[in-house]
Amino acid sequence: MKKLFIAVLFVAAIGTSAFANPTTVNYKILNSFGTDFKGAENVSWKVTSEFVKASFVYENTKLNAFYNLDGELIGTSKTFELNKLPKKALETITKKYPYPPYKLGECIEMTYPDGEKNYFLSFEINNETLVIQVSRAGEISVF
Repeated sequence: MKKLFIAVLFVAAIGTSAFANPTTVNYKILNSFGTDFKGAENVSWKVTSEFVKASFVYENTKLNAFYNLDGELIGTSKTFELNKLPKKALETITKKYPYPPYKLGECIEMTYPDGEKNYFLSFEINNETLVIQVSRAGEISVF
């Protein structure tokens, strides 16, 4: 269930219209963020009714951190190159979603607090967005 919530966050992050107008970030989240990412630079915040997203630069890498409203880290995300996927997944993706007609959008690596990672890819086809999830084992599912 938690992984499904994270996947929903990813889809929301792709479309900027999914975010509400920024409001005040609560103290719990600011405190957690300061502890988790001490020395982060260029921090910007997006606040929704369900989570808060911080976009920033940390150790020369652009990251996004997602927090629930209680200040608990849900996960972090960053972009990556398609060729960094597990070989099995890359083979399946290039066969099942060839260019053209599928145009690759974003490649996002999502890391959860327990260290588990999942990958999300977006493709554009016929003016629609298709999002797929790829596990570290190379399993693919359409989101």
